[in-house]
Amino acid sequence: MTEPIILLKHLRVTYEGQTVLQDVNLTVAAGEAVAIVGPSGAGKTTILKTLLGLLPPQAQVSYEAASLCGTSWPESETAWHNLRGRRITYVAQGAISSFSPFFTIEEQSRDLAKAIGLGWPKALARIESLSVALDLPEQVLSLYPSELSGGMAQRVALLFALLPEPDILVADEPAASLDMVRQLQVAELLKKVQCLEGLTLVFVTHQRELAECITDTIYELRNGKLESDMAATPEALRPNGIKVSSLDVRDFDASSILEIKNLSASFDSEDRAVLHDVSLTLKHGEWVALVGLSGAGKSTLFRCLLAWQPIFSGEILYNQKPLQNYSAAELGQVVQPIWQDPQSSFNPRQTIGWSLEETLKHAKNDNRTGDMQGLQPQNVKFLSQECTMLSPEDRAEFAAGATGGESGKARIAGLLATVNLPSSYSKRYPHMLSGGECQRAALARAIAGNPSILLCDEMTSALDGQTQADVIAVLNNLKQKNQLAGLVITHDLAVVEALCEYIYLLDDGRIVEEGPVQAVLKHPQSELAKQLVQARSLLNRK
Repeated sequence: MTEPIILLKHLRVTYEGQTVLQDVNLTVAAGEAVAIVGPSGAGKTTILKTLLGLLPPQAQVSYEAASLCGTSWPESETAWHNLRGRRITYVAQGAISSFSPFFTIEEQSRDLAKAIGLGWPKALARIESLSVALDLPEQVLSLYPSELSGGMAQRVALLFALLPEPDILVADEPAASLDMVRQLQVAELLKKVQCLEGLTLVFVTHQRELAECITDTIYELRNGKLESDMAATPEALRPNGIKVSSLDVRDFDASSILEIKNLSASFDSEDRAVLHDVSLTLKHGEWVALVGLSGAGKSTLFRCLLAWQPIFSGEILYNQKPLQNYSAAELGQVVQPIWQDPQSSFNPRQTIGWSLEETLKHAKNDNRTGDMQGLQPQNVKFLSQECTMLSPEDRAEFAAGATGGESGKARIAGLLATVNLPSSYSKRYPHMLSGGECQRAALARAIAGNPSILLCDEMTSALDGQTQADVIAVLNNLKQKNQLAGLVITHDLAVVEALCEYIYLLDDGRIVEEGPVQAVLKHPQSELAKQLVQARSLLNRK
């Protein structure tokens, strides 16, 4: 009988007396593709760190038997060094944070090739081959990480992981940040590489439908336990709790809070324009989606809206006032961003509570309808029993807007409760949170600023279905209570249907279609809309 390439029997991992993984049994044969599917906070990240030898020193690990790559389980950093990055590689969920911002992709590729003992000519040939398969542009090697879209950054990270021709590829939500078309392309690529090279794939995801495209066996992880082998289970993990927005007709009489007029933007010259004559309107209390494939220009538009990207021509107006007339402080009172990779947006040396407190200190105290009532925990209907609900006294302090001492703690606890996080998370550091938990903390920070507009850059792309539903429930509640408007940059049509009334489709830097969400998705006119609807149908049939 062939020895498995990964063997874990009765694995148990605890942090400071708290059990994170218990009685985990995992056996993976060489060349097999296995998916570990589970919601945010289930323990997926801990399993990944176990497989990569990256658990923190305070973690206590025990097992009955364990082996990796045909040898006994590595017990020293030297043993892990001989495996990690060579025989076993990793694709992170937040790809952009895995790059150095100071060097081009080529410079970092050369460093990687040198580290694994691969000559540059051979490495370059493999990079060129993988770039074609991953749909990366020819000039990608000359770009800096800041010039990559979220989807492109994830594909470059996948390229780096495949460069050493590993025995095992551990992929942590590698397609979560990509549009549906690219998700299918990445799934096809992973399956192709896994089959042709005899690669063992450990695919960690919350998207069961995508896991079914790639893997042979699917395991479900819940509450630190691998409860069952789900290979023969037809039902999807993604819940049916995300409902389609009932608002299908745009209120053309409502005043505009954001107007983009004939906007063109480029990185360095008109010849390299990324956005071409883009026009978009967001009305008070309205939620609008901007949908496009990876590399279409969505991230560039996002940076333009925050005055981080030069505008070649056209203008951006907030409340009829040109963007250039706002100071940084004034702009922060109008609009708050929620990033695709939330962990990199937090100060890693400070707790979540500190970040929330800093935002509260600078938040404006206006008289907008609702007076932040949507942030009060009693108005949030989906809270789990794990969350600490506030006392009536704390609720009063929270509503009053106090930010110092015990009153500040009450308001921070209330903000965390709105995003379904226990109050104890205020004492945690960003790296101690899972991807989904960190994104919810980022949402809490954004709404703490009491803005008029939320700019959401793929904010749910890395979340499991239930967490997506929870976040959308919070946003819908805030929208109704506080006249909060939002621009949602996404590739997920389910999120668009659940949250937005109007949609713009961006293709190659140009708006190619717009209209009410249901009208566009039911009767797509542009090639992009047809492509996205078809890709969703294919994924839903898996």
